[in-house]
Amino acid sequence: TDAALMEVKDLVIVPEYRMFCEENLCGNYGVLPACPPESGSVEEMTARVRRYKTALVLMIEHTPVNYTDRAEQKAAKKHQNILTEQLMDRMHEDGTDDLLMMGAGPWKGASCMSAYCVNAQKMAEHVHMKCWENDGKIRYFSLILF
Repeated sequence: TDAALMEVKDLVIVPEYRMFCEENLCGNYGVLPACPPESGSVEEMTARVRRYKTALVLMIEHTPVNYTDRAEQKAAKKHQNILTEQLMDRMHEDGTDDLLMMGAGPWKGASCMSAYCVNAQKMAEHVHMKCWENDGKIRYFSLILF
């Protein structure tokens, strides 16, 4: 639905967000290598992020049939991650080799933005995108760092 560039230094990392992973609402904590604790500590993951200069912010708006349907949410996240992966493949083809993906939920070997403790609201505001709005839509974000 939307895309924008921002400097990685402007991403706000909130270490306290790791508690959302630890609550294991998604069921992936301690299960997937892309998820905490296997993905690394907050400090390790932040250091990984800070190696990059530019973030490509990708957002998709989804109007859910059922706002609380987890299967529908999972399908929308999967769609966002597939599109992000396809864009990364094109960036690789164009010669950009060092990329880091943050998915809309974990995706293959990519950790999600939550695991990286990225404040999505501040990120969206920085690039003039909507994040949480009372408009009946859910917005899913992914990032490609390069």
